[in-house]
Amino acid sequence: MSVEFVALAVAGDSVGAVQFQNGKPIARASFPLTSDGLPKGALARFARLPLVGHDLAPLRARLGGADTVGAPWVDTRALAWAVWSEDPDPSLPGLARRLGLPVPDNAVGWAEVTGALLLSLLVAAGAFPPYARSLVADLLPDPNWIGPPPAPPARGRTPAPPRTVEEAFAGLTSAGLLARREGQLAYAQAAGEAFMGGGIQLLEAGPGTGKTIGYLVPLLLSLADGTGRAVVATRTRALQEQLWRRDLPFLLETLALDPTCALLKGRENYLCLRRLEEVRHQLVAREVLVPLLSWAARTETGDLDEVAGLRTDPVGREVLRQLPDLPFRCGGRLCPFWERCPSRRARDRARAARLVVVNHALLGADLASGGAILGPYDLLVVDEAHALPQGMRDALSAALSPPVIPRLLGELRRGAGGLLAAWGTDEAVAAWEKAAAAHRQFWATAGAVLPREIGRYRAADVAPLLPAGALLTEALDDLAAAIGEVARDLAEEDGAQARGLAGEIRRAAGLVGHLLRPDRDDAVFWYARGAHGLTLTASPVDIGDHLGAALWPNLRGGILTSATLSVGDDGRTLARELGLDPPPPFRAWPSPFPYDRVGAFVLRYLPHPDDPGFPEALAATLRQVMTAVPRRALALFTSRRLLDATAAHLAGTPHLVQRRDGEREQLLTRFRHHPPPVVLLGLDTLWEGIDLPGEELEILLVVRLPFPVPTDPLIEAQSERILARGGSPFQELFLPRAVLRLRQGVGRLVRTPADRGALLLADPRLATQRYGDAFLRALPVPGRWMDDPDQVAVALADLFR
Repeated sequence: MSVEFVALAVAGDSVGAVQFQNGKPIARASFPLTSDGLPKGALARFARLPLVGHDLAPLRARLGGADTVGAPWVDTRALAWAVWSEDPDPSLPGLARRLGLPVPDNAVGWAEVTGALLLSLLVAAGAFPPYARSLVADLLPDPNWIGPPPAPPARGRTPAPPRTVEEAFAGLTSAGLLARREGQLAYAQAAGEAFMGGGIQLLEAGPGTGKTIGYLVPLLLSLADGTGRAVVATRTRALQEQLWRRDLPFLLETLALDPTCALLKGRENYLCLRRLEEVRHQLVAREVLVPLLSWAARTETGDLDEVAGLRTDPVGREVLRQLPDLPFRCGGRLCPFWERCPSRRARDRARAARLVVVNHALLGADLASGGAILGPYDLLVVDEAHALPQGMRDALSAALSPPVIPRLLGELRRGAGGLLAAWGTDEAVAAWEKAAAAHRQFWATAGAVLPREIGRYRAADVAPLLPAGALLTEALDDLAAAIGEVARDLAEEDGAQARGLAGEIRRAAGLVGHLLRPDRDDAVFWYARGAHGLTLTASPVDIGDHLGAALWPNLRGGILTSATLSVGDDGRTLARELGLDPPPPFRAWPSPFPYDRVGAFVLRYLPHPDDPGFPEALAATLRQVMTAVPRRALALFTSRRLLDATAAHLAGTPHLVQRRDGEREQLLTRFRHHPPPVVLLGLDTLWEGIDLPGEELEILLVVRLPFPVPTDPLIEAQSERILARGGSPFQELFLPRAVLRLRQGVGRLVRTPADRGALLLADPRLATQRYGDAFLRALPVPGRWMDDPDQVAVALADLFR
């Protein structure tokens, strides 16, 4: 690559400079950094060459301007945003890891990483279509820095596809494309029995079994005859991306199979091209607009997750908030962008595909819609199936919070702007003002009527709210009628949008009425306060009947799979909750990872977690452990109150607190980058779905046994159901949920065969209560009793020696 430049980086009190020519570093230099910046004449040897740095504003502030005035600059952070818009970590260390580059410990090393990053970005941009290339070129001193598009790879002879699961795995392992894993073939054979022989099976496979390849191989083979249609549903976005971007393409190519496949997400995950056209004419910062337009010019899907990197910037977050495709904004076939509409095309691709990858929420939404989203299918894989009951319950619930209706009202009128300013009437404006006032009054009354943080409500509880609810539903119905009248006189596209908004407003009115009539025996009506204020929700108590009628009878075969399906009961608890009666066959394969480098320690000397002295005692143990074995530690909590109380006693010990120091992904990035010792104190979302291999996590602390909260409205309603039929809520609900949750949390510790670590269990009830054995049996290694912090420190020092 015939590009010449100088990459600069600062580390500590020194500046590194590396000159690149034709794609290679040819000269390196290091300079001291003073309070005034670079020494005079430091960069004289690199005169007239373009200067490259990462995140230029703070870099140039530290360098000073004497030696850099007049030289063209390239910002690799801005360039990375434009080229790799999907990367949520635009930091130089994060991008170095993406490229597999070593993380250096000096300024010259970081300058070399910066230069290598620029070269990789130029190569990637070379594959862009012309308009996207031109946008990236605007960030460079010379557009010719971007090379020509790469030649397509030569295609070899296509092998014959395998006919059996055994033949497929034999071919993959003999070609060196897949390592032979203990249990993976047996797991795949069991999945194949379900797909080809019919019926549902529960398949539990511990970490490292290779379950995604294990079920995809037989699933693809079952579709090879040209019949049938399959859906794969995951809970987490990370697994969905792994399936779509890595595992499926790998198998389709290596096995020479060609069923049409599609990834489908919820509609709000896709770009609205009409909104993008509006945004591009706003005063948006260039460093946000260029990456956005560059991505929009080359994306094949319009999936907004592909520009996740923009969410790390406040302006980027605000711009992305305006771009999703939402039903009440849509002009349908009358929209000038209809033919290119990303969400419409994604839905069309999914309905035409033989294999569709979705998440649990979309699977539930399709079920709630009577199959209108995905269309008919006869094979189903539910990965992370331990979370399916909650996903289905969420999809079948109805909820209303304060932002919902203002979101609709804001489309119509925003200050002096909004749609009503363009096509409203006095009657519509008056109806809007009436609805806005009724909405404010409704939530003010609701806040007074329902004063607790969380709780169930019945008809008597919300009786004082009924007058405000009636005013709100009437005002919304009147507004919908006024918008419908306005729509008659509008051009086709605007009229379609107005009718769509009117329909959404009527649905909101119906939702208010539904939530204020808590008279159904099959649902629990409840409220909770959260980030957006009070939320009213109606949730089904039992989802099994619904799934038993609408999902399972329509399938030819399928599997429910996870690393944690059972609590020593062959999956019967999960099967009962999901309406699978009789329970389907259950099979389990333990993790092939060696656990000889893992120790489990029960801290039975600590007080009961409800004891006022527990947080201080726990923090004292953490401080002593971090001193004895400086490692990265994750402490999993079940309540915010206990987390905050413990954090208050950790002064002097490096620690990060979920929400206070960032949300999940941002916090995990900080945790990975933080030198040990450091403790991450986390809540519910860190108990599963995170991957911290090797030295990224070596100590896991489970603070309290994760029993469900008895006063949780859903738990309370389910307990009543169990009692009504003569069962035991503790044995059928509380204990199984807690053991399963513990298994999920413990699974964060060992992610690769080379991992080692310590599991600390801080709840002394493991030693004092009879049910403690149920938890101890769920651990991957036997627990050792610890009687004081000194004993813990010695045991961990021995483990990590």
